[in-house]
Amino acid sequence: MKTSEDIMTVDVKVSNALKEYVICVNEGQDIIFPKKGSLLWSLMKLHLDVVPKSYKPVPPSERQDYIRIALHKSRRTKSYNVNTGRVMEINTLFRNHLGEDGQKAVATHLARGFKQTFRAYMGGALSNNQELTVHDAVYEFCSDYGITMDSITYEMLRKDWYRFSKRCKCNGIIPVERQNM
Repeated sequence: MKTSEDIMTVDVKVSNALKEYVICVNEGQDIIFPKKGSLLWSLMKLHLDVVPKSYKPVPPSERQDYIRIALHKSRRTKSYNVNTGRVMEINTLFRNHLGEDGQKAVATHLARGFKQTFRAYMGGALSNNQELTVHDAVYEFCSDYGITMDSITYEMLRKDWYRFSKRCKCNGIIPVERQNM
């Protein structure tokens, strides 16, 4: 079995809450292994670039805000790029760096996944347990996903849930009147 030192990875800066969530869903590891053909892997391939000359690795003392995403084995893969109208070759042996735009795109994608999980959890918890309050459901979510209240606040999550449920009420998806805030 390969160790994390044998795997080529790309660093992505994320919030502390998102890092705690990723570690929890990845069985204690801060490395995500995207499947070929997945949206995350497609996003990675789109933004992978050669390492710039000005690049300086992140020191271990500052790695608390980073997760790693594993790259697939280095071999040439051909992808059609619609913007340029040509086939591009991507070799992860040379293209193994995410620039600022790539960092933002991947972090945004992961944050959306976090929000989807949170909203689905809240919807299920509140609809399946009539005595459960939003306050208790938020804290249970954080407990179940290993998120400390040092990295995210109850108010942030409550506001996100309230806005989401209000927006969905207009579409007839989630009943808002059951919420006890």
